[in-house]
Amino acid sequence: MDMDMSAMNMLPDWWTPAAWIYLIASVISAGFLAYDLYVRRRRLHVPAMRPVWVVSALFLGPLAILLYARWGLELADGRAGSTRMAWILLALLPGAAASTVAHLIGVPVVFGAGWTIAGDALWAVALFILILATLLLFMFDTAAATGERANHLVRLFLGAFFTVLAFDIGMVGWMLYLHGNGLMQPITDVVFTTQMQIGMLLGMLTALPVAAWLTPKPASGPQAFVP
Repeated sequence: MDMDMSAMNMLPDWWTPAAWIYLIASVISAGFLAYDLYVRRRRLHVPAMRPVWVVSALFLGPLAILLYARWGLELADGRAGSTRMAWILLALLPGAAASTVAHLIGVPVVFGAGWTIAGDALWAVALFILILATLLLFMFDTAAATGERANHLVRLFLGAFFTVLAFDIGMVGWMLYLHGNGLMQPITDVVFTTQMQIGMLLGMLTALPVAAWLTPKPASGPQAFVP
């Protein structure tokens, strides 16, 4: 990916300290959730959600703790009155977590290998992440699915693919905007990490309609929780 060095300095100076603060807050949040879920052995209705909550904190930061305390434990305890929006928000997290892991793997691999599509590494990154994130989300869905849903592997795979694709609309769109305007920082810069965190949030917004479509009503029961 070719970038003008002068263009990389177009962002205000406050981005760097802000990026460090948010990154540290995100790591601390992930550590807190990891402690609560793995050391204190907090029981969840869907055990496969444990790593999802931890990874989600890497881009949601302290907000992940609030969502976990408000809705994650509520749904885990099977409390009545959980809203459909709560289920939809939680259904977004596995796809976002899969995309996050795919980014952590894909960005250094693609840039390190020098892979490009049409002469641009951005498209190679996007394709690599789409494939890997889909596979990761499909693995989560098969682990979380129960009953009759566990037998519909093709449906689960298509759900995973379209969920990740919807995420990529927001994420890749954001990356294209940064790249096209000379705002994308080098992958070794902490600001690049924050830019990817923002992209994940945008990806959650564009994936919201798909999550709403795939998420059953709460009346269907907690066992139906598969994004």
